[in-house]
Amino acid sequence: MRFVATPAGAQRLRRTAVVRSFALSVIIAVAAPDALAQPQPPSPKPGPAFDAPASAGASGRPATPAPLAQLLANARVLIDSGQADSAFRMLQARVGDYAGDADFDYLLGLAAIDSGRPGEAVIALERVLMERPGFLQARAEIARAYFALREHENARREFEAVAAQRIPEDARRVIGRYLDAIRRVDDDGRPRLVGLLELETGHDSNVNFGSSTGQWVLADGTAVIPLGISLPRNSSVFAGALGLNWTVPMGGGWQWTTGGRVSLRRHPSAHTLDQDQFDLSSGFAFRTGCHQYNMLAQFQHLQLGGAAFRSALGALVQWQCDLDARTQLGAYAQAFSLEFPDEPLRDARRSALGLTFARVLDGARKPVFVAGLQAGTETSRRNLDNLTYDFRGARAALSMGIGNGWRGFAAVSREARDFDGIEPIFGVARSDRQTELRVGAERALTADWSIAPAVTHTRNRSTLEPNDFRRTQAGVTLRYRFQ
Repeated sequence: MRFVATPAGAQRLRRTAVVRSFALSVIIAVAAPDALAQPQPPSPKPGPAFDAPASAGASGRPATPAPLAQLLANARVLIDSGQADSAFRMLQARVGDYAGDADFDYLLGLAAIDSGRPGEAVIALERVLMERPGFLQARAEIARAYFALREHENARREFEAVAAQRIPEDARRVIGRYLDAIRRVDDDGRPRLVGLLELETGHDSNVNFGSSTGQWVLADGTAVIPLGISLPRNSSVFAGALGLNWTVPMGGGWQWTTGGRVSLRRHPSAHTLDQDQFDLSSGFAFRTGCHQYNMLAQFQHLQLGGAAFRSALGALVQWQCDLDARTQLGAYAQAFSLEFPDEPLRDARRSALGLTFARVLDGARKPVFVAGLQAGTETSRRNLDNLTYDFRGARAALSMGIGNGWRGFAAVSREARDFDGIEPIFGVARSDRQTELRVGAERALTADWSIAPAVTHTRNRSTLEPNDFRRTQAGVTLRYRFQ
């Protein structure tokens, strides 16, 4: 969002509309960290330029000297191209020379907030407003900085001061989005129910994880041809899911949260592999400063072809810290007990440790990078070495705007699994190396509805031939978010 107080500023607004729209999404993500995980409706574009009171147009200073003019021009180019961090460092190095000049301080504040330094932005923009109290664009930017610092009353005051002036309707709608976000933060003190409904249709090339090899070699050296049931089976897919999450503030930074999810997946060409899954979780969250801690008990029940296949009961402990307005770091530990009603030999205990990282990058396309590492063990409760293994994995994902309201993403993951014992039938110890690539996009249709096509390809290379497979899934998901 950018408001311009002079005709020259109007030209700047048109060049930087994309950057301001990016800033809005980052600020809303600060107010609601789950915005990084869940797509939001597209932010309204900044409004056209408007004229401010005469006091905002001139500071009474002599004409800008050439060295400063060139410095500001270079900084403007960097900010407009999404390189706010470079612009901030360049301007910060000259604070001793030019601090107090309203044009210099305005660009310094702008670069600071766009590079995740809201504290420095407030200091610079306060100097601007002391000299030009009617400079509405600077007042709007300092409101954004207050928002990023979670000084919501100050942010509300400044946004309302700008909205009280004669400004274009587009700009007024942008301010309304900020004020709505502040109200949502205020609502965090009350119980809140949010939900997500998903409907999906698509195609699966290997519903049953069928082997990609046409010949298996047994432990005694005998070569056998797998039966048809062990080969890949493809099918169209129809799926639906409903998730609900309820949070109740308890005071002192604590809140109680409970949630559930029901998902159904149907395969017209392979009904015996139809899936029904039920998930429940409940626990507590605690926030202090940048730190948030989650402690949850979790339960999952999976049915395959209408019969119970697996149940999992366990717990998750998670830590997250917002290092700044654009960076989040996290770690987690989880443990589960797995039970297979029809195959008790597969009962196991599973535990894992992991690290997570998320960063909003510079750029007009609003790129967001997410990565994670995990490692753990799954141990047979029947002391079977061939069903006990260690695993370790990594994943990375990048999402960004790709035009016309679409936000694209690409994700890659890699997991290694090494089993402790020899598989008796095949005479080898199983070792898997699984790689998965997922690409897709999402576009908001309304404030609540969005559509998301995606393609996922999985390749598992295994020393155990029945577990060596390829799988490609393609589908389109329609999502409805409500609260």
